[in-house]
Amino acid sequence: MSAATRPDPETASTCRMIEPHDVESLRELHPADIAEQLENSGLSPLDIIETLVRIGNHKALETFEQLSIETQEACLEAGNTRTMLKFIENMEPDDRVDLLKAVDTDIREAIMPLIAQAERNEIRRLWDYEEGTAGAVMTTEYCSLAADISVREALEGLRLQAPNKETIYYVYITDGTRHLLGMVSLRDLIMSKPQARLADVMEVNVISIRHDQDVESAAAQIQKYDFLAMPVVDHENRLLGIITVDDVIDIIEAENTEDFQRISAVVPFEEEYFRRPMPRLFWSRFCWLAILLFTSLLSTTIMEWNAPQLQQMVALAFFIPMVVGTCGNAATQSATMVVRALALGEVCPRDSLRVFGRELLMGLALGVALGLMAYFRVFLQDRHLLLAGIVGISLLATMLLANLGGALIPLVLKRINLDPALTAGPVMATIIDALGITIYFQVAASMMRAFH
Repeated sequence: MSAATRPDPETASTCRMIEPHDVESLRELHPADIAEQLENSGLSPLDIIETLVRIGNHKALETFEQLSIETQEACLEAGNTRTMLKFIENMEPDDRVDLLKAVDTDIREAIMPLIAQAERNEIRRLWDYEEGTAGAVMTTEYCSLAADISVREALEGLRLQAPNKETIYYVYITDGTRHLLGMVSLRDLIMSKPQARLADVMEVNVISIRHDQDVESAAAQIQKYDFLAMPVVDHENRLLGIITVDDVIDIIEAENTEDFQRISAVVPFEEEYFRRPMPRLFWSRFCWLAILLFTSLLSTTIMEWNAPQLQQMVALAFFIPMVVGTCGNAATQSATMVVRALALGEVCPRDSLRVFGRELLMGLALGVALGLMAYFRVFLQDRHLLLAGIVGISLLATMLLANLGGALIPLVLKRINLDPALTAGPVMATIIDALGITIYFQVAASMMRAFH
C-alpha cells in the first residue's frame, strides 16, 4: 500500500519547475516518480486526472495507486465517475477498500454499483475486517493451485493467473474448500521436474497469519522469516489472502510514526503534515500539553507544601532543576529502551521480574555514580556538607525510582493493552519530576532534622 511522499520544501520547489503537462516526458518516468511530480505540481484534482488520462496505458493506472490517499480521494470526488471507475477497478483490493472508506458516502454509493461483481464481493469481504488486523491489510490477489497437478500444468496455470495477481513468487496449494495444504515457490517450481506432482514438491508446514491477528505482530512475523509474502487464514485454516512485503513496510512505517508521535506527546494522526487542518493539528497537540500542564502543577504544589524547608535552606532551590532534570532524563531513557524492546519482541510483560532486577542494579549503579558527582560538585561550590549530602542522596534515590518506573510502567501498559509509547518522552518526564521533587524535599527534611 505505497503512497507518494511529500519531499522537503527545497525539493518541492524544484519539482514545481517541471511542467506536468509534458506528457511525453512523464511517460518516461517510473509511476512513483510521476506521482511525486503530480503531488507537488500544484495541479487541481481534475488536472491530475486529465494528465493521467493523457498518459494512458497501465502506467497511468499504476501512477494513481502511488498517489497519497488524500489525493486519490480528491480525484475520486472531483472526477467523472466513469473515468474514475477504471482507476478504482485496477487498484489492489486492500488499497481500493481504504480509498472507498475515505470518500464521502454519496460518492461511494454512486460508484459501487458500477464496479464489477467480483470486485464488489472482494470489497465487501475486506470491508468487514476490523481495522488494525491482518485481514484489513491483506490482498486477495494470490496464486493458488491444486495439489494433484504436475509442475508443467502448474506453470501453465501460473501464466494464466499472473496478469491479475499481486505476486506469483509464492504459490499456495489449496483443496476445493480453500483449506491451505501447502506452499511452493516459483524457484522450486522451475527447478522441479515437469512431471513431478505439486503434492510431492510443496512445503507442507506453512507459516501463516490469522486474519484477526494484530498487524504489528503480523509484520514482525514476516520480518522474522524474511518472506516476500505470508498467507492469511481463518480459524479453519482456509486461505483468505496474503500480506506482501510492501504492506509490511507500510505497517512498520505507520507504527513507528505513531510511536514517535505518542513519545512526543502528540495525538497520532495519519495525514501528511501540510494536509492536516490547523484545528485538528492544534487539538492533537493541545490535548497532551493540557494534561502535561496540570501534571506539572503537582511539582509546584509539592514545592509550596515544602516551603518551610526552602525558608530554612534557600540553597535547596538552586539544585531542584539538576535533581529533577537528571531523574527525568533517566526515566525517559529506560522507558524508551523498554518500549523499543517491546516493539521488537525482545521483551514481553512476562519478563517484568527480569526487567525489575536488571533496572534495579542499573539504577543503583547510576545513582551512586551520579550522586557522588553531585555531592562533590555541591560541596566544592558551596562548602556546605549538609546541602551536598541532601543533593547526593536525593539523586541516588530519584535515579533508582526513575529507572524502575521508566522500565516497568511500559510493561504494565502493555499488559492492559494500552500503547507503551505513552510513557516515553514528556509524559514520563513530567510524572517523574513530581516524584523527584517529593523525594528531594523528604530527604532534605529528614536530614535537616537529623543534623540541625
